[in-house]
Amino acid sequence: MPNQDGLKWFLEEVWEPLLAPNFPEMTFHIAGRTAPAWLRNLQKERVVFHGEVDSAADFLNRHAIMVVPLLSGGGMRAKILEGMAVGKVVLSTRIGMEGIAAQNRRECLLADSPEDFLSAVRWCVERGPEIVDIGRRAQVFCSENFDNVQVAKRLLDTYRNLVNERPVLMDAKW
Repeated sequence: MPNQDGLKWFLEEVWEPLLAPNFPEMTFHIAGRTAPAWLRNLQKERVVFHGEVDSAADFLNRHAIMVVPLLSGGGMRAKILEGMAVGKVVLSTRIGMEGIAAQNRRECLLADSPEDFLSAVRWCVERGPEIVDIGRRAQVFCSENFDNVQVAKRLLDTYRNLVNERPVLMDAKW
C-alpha cells in the first residue's frame, strides 16, 4: 500500500500539475509485477506502465532518474538500494530513504513536497550529464555500506574486537 499511495500522490500532485507541463519532453515510466487494476489501466499522457520487466537493472538503466515517492511505511527499501547499486540517480522522499544514510545531491536526491520534486527535476535537467556523478557516488555508497561481503567483514572485525577486549575469568570452580 505505501508504494501505491506514494505513486498516486506523485501522479496527482507532482506529475500532472508540475512536471508534465514544465517538461513536455519528459515521460514517466512505471514497472511492477503485482500492480493493481487502477495502475494497469492507467490512461495518463506520457505515463507508461510496463508491468513486470525481465530485468530491473536493464529497466533502470534505460531511464535517467529513479523516482521513489514514499510517504509512509517502514523497513529497508530494497528497490532503492537496487537502483543505487547499478549507479542510478534516485529521487525519493526522506521517508523513502529512511535507513539509508545517503546525502542529498551527493548520493541521492531528496524531495518531500511537490515543489521539492519540481526543483529536484529542474536541478537535474540543468546539470545534464553531471548528475551521472550522483549515480556513481550512489553505487560506491551502496557497495561500501550494503554489499554483503563488506558488511560481513565489518561484522567479523567487530566480533574480533569484542573477543580481544573481553576479560578472561580464571577463578571459576567446577
